[in-house]
Amino acid sequence: GQRLIVMVSVIVSFFAMAILYYTPYPLLLLPVVFVINYMLFRRVLVTKKIKTIFTKSLRPFIWLVFSLYYFYTVYVVSQTGSVIFMLCIALWGLIYGVLCFLETQPEPKLILDNFLSLILILVVTSFASLLIAYWHWPIALVMVILWVVSFLIALWWLLDFTNNPQVLAALWGFVVLEITWLSSRWIVLYQIPKVPLIISQLGVIITALAYGWGGIYYHHKHHNLKRSIVFEYLAVTILVFLALIILNRWTSTG
Repeated sequence: GQRLIVMVSVIVSFFAMAILYYTPYPLLLLPVVFVINYMLFRRVLVTKKIKTIFTKSLRPFIWLVFSLYYFYTVYVVSQTGSVIFMLCIALWGLIYGVLCFLETQPEPKLILDNFLSLILILVVTSFASLLIAYWHWPIALVMVILWVVSFLIALWWLLDFTNNPQVLAALWGFVVLEITWLSSRWIVLYQIPKVPLIISQLGVIITALAYGWGGIYYHHKHHNLKRSIVFEYLAVTILVFLALIILNRWTSTG
């Protein structure tokens, strides 16, 4: 199974580079990734139930699709060099392989899983800002997509330790939706110097809230919440907001 995951990660990266760099039809990537991803999980999972295969394969699929289109947008906007662009695609293809491996394990790898979830939140929300600011997608459509993805990310994270996680996941999706609607009035994008990354102010805010609120709720559900832990999560969240206020004009492109 591990060898197949590595091989598929390489194949997906190759197709992504070929479609995004050499063709004028980036949307072709969507069905290609979906088919390859589904066939991979159909092969590596013991069960052959379509519902289980689809559920297990959905998070890696969302990770790969959003990250690839995010890097493609950054490449178009900032005119990133082709070598750097391909290295980013290869790196994210490797992380896709890690996610596929995690989905096939009987026990969750908590620290790695949480870290990748935060990265996914940052990428998805930054890409949402780019869809509005650069590709000029309708705000309503972007908000619908963002709510669905935010709901799924929260649901995956809550499943292991929460009864009826759908309610909390839906509430988190509406929090993201409200902040997205407010921030759409003044989209701020930060382009990190000499690095092929464009991070939105929305993305930083949502990721900081996910880290702070999610960490406090996790410890609360495991009955080990202490004042020091609450202070730690709140301090990190507050520091992020202070940094956004102080560095608001840092190479802003929006």
